[in-house]
Amino acid sequence: MLNIKETISPAIGFIESIKPKDKIAIVHGHDSDSICSAAIIYKLIKKLLKADAELIVSELNSILTEKTFSKIKKMNPKHTIIVDIPDISVEILTKLRNASNVLVIDHHMPKGYVKIVYVNPRIYDRESYLPATYLCYKIYEDFFDIKDILWIAGIGTLADMGMKNCLDLFEKIKTVNNELVDDFKAVDETLIGKSLLGKLTQMIEGSMAVKDVAGSIFSLKILLESKNYKDVLKNRTLQEYYNLTEKEFKKTEDDFKKNKKIIDSILLYEIKSKLKIKSSFASYARRSFDDKVVVVYQREGKYFNASLREGKDLEIDLDRLAKEGVRDIKDSEGGGHIRAAGCRVPTSQFKRFVENLRLKMKLESARS
Repeated sequence: MLNIKETISPAIGFIESIKPKDKIAIVHGHDSDSICSAAIIYKLIKKLLKADAELIVSELNSILTEKTFSKIKKMNPKHTIIVDIPDISVEILTKLRNASNVLVIDHHMPKGYVKIVYVNPRIYDRESYLPATYLCYKIYEDFFDIKDILWIAGIGTLADMGMKNCLDLFEKIKTVNNELVDDFKAVDETLIGKSLLGKLTQMIEGSMAVKDVAGSIFSLKILLESKNYKDVLKNRTLQEYYNLTEKEFKKTEDDFKKNKKIIDSILLYEIKSKLKIKSSFASYARRSFDDKVVVVYQREGKYFNASLREGKDLEIDLDRLAKEGVRDIKDSEGGGHIRAAGCRVPTSQFKRFVENLRLKMKLESARS
């Protein structure tokens, strides 16, 4: 059984080694899990050291690029904390650790990073699913009372669908802010659509859906400035983004009923919206197709970005499936988690990508 204390102890030691005058960079991705992680670590540093850290948003959500490294290098921090960014190349990591002390907090498939402090529960248990926000929440808890950041931890963990293995967090929310979960007996994805915590999550997600990376930066700013969750609910800009996203989601539901396609065990649907809602819509669509892998994709320039989800009657490693789908396709990438993954494929190669998925699933089915 995973020992969470053992998992996060290297991060606690890293943070304890930081001195008040040290320059600190917190590097984060674009999604809710990543910005909530960054918000919690920022608040921890500020409260512990009475100092501000520099927030740096990664150029790409899941990859630390040369451009992002250049931002870090320009800042010249003594300590660099990277949250929820799974892919750091050997070249960039080498340059990073030569320039500063490095802490990576992540929950994707483990990488063989060396000479840095690396916190990832999947080092100990490959199938463990604990969002980065939850890990940061547990790190914060080792230093201070978590009441002030509990609602942020709830948003990031709910957005990343980490409820099942993070029940202690939601029990704490029930104790401190019961109104956020409305006495829900079941802590599952229904919280998204039927609770106040779900609305907060959708407001943060809506900012990113409407404004992309700029929306992530704006949401993080609001999380840091807000004294409590009520300040978020009162924010007119976030409320506007939430309303726009809700309207677009309903419109997409109607189009989905007409235009989804099923090929063997794969359900395909292309979102035509200008808003970035493919991930949340994929999570919604899987609820009605228990025996399918749901692939929701959206055109971005010359690429299709796809979100993969599994029906509840399937047992398939979507991280491996996504990697298999792009294995022989140039200028593509795929991976993620066992139960949720993503891919980026040139539009001209999308049929090939789908065929790779189909053949891999057929092979898996024959083996079982």
